[in-house]
Amino acid sequence: MDDGSWRTLGREYVYRSPWCAFRVDGVELPGGQAIEYGVLESGGFAAVVAVTGENEVVLVRQWRQPLGAFTLELPSGGVEVGEEAGEAARRELLEEAGYQAEGLERLTSVHTSTGRSTEVGHVFRCRAVRDGRGPAPEPTEFIRVVEVPFGEALKMVRDGRISDAATALGLLWEAGLGAGGALSVD
Repeated sequence: MDDGSWRTLGREYVYRSPWCAFRVDGVELPGGQAIEYGVLESGGFAAVVAVTGENEVVLVRQWRQPLGAFTLELPSGGVEVGEEAGEAARRELLEEAGYQAEGLERLTSVHTSTGRSTEVGHVFRCRAVRDGRGPAPEPTEFIRVVEVPFGEALKMVRDGRISDAATALGLLWEAGLGAGGALSVD
């Protein structure tokens, strides 16, 4: 492998769930050494920077078991098989926070951890319009909706109170575009 790529020798799945799978690949490195390499597979997720007419960003507070702590995050969730990422963003905003997405725009799509995972995070922006039905989270989601002035949310990224990568990326990207500015209406 003169180009520096690795050669996959085999693949064994250790864990599978509806949300993710963990596999161990046997690989040969460019120098000929064989090693095992762990990979977390994921169908990806969509997150949405939803800003209200009062220039507040809609966040959700929820328990994150890997951290053993509560986090403040953008409404987000998995992109289902055959689903467009934008539709997942709309669905999650309504389910988790009880808002409709007006003028939904894609900001970016990024690989969340290229050395460990296949996961792609799709980040969107929209104007948040409260839906009269309210939130309808999944049975495993225990969420509290928190509306935060956009400037305060940026301070929370800077001081570490918001540490979720997709949330920080979305808020900083939106700030670069001018939060609360004109959004297209779909």
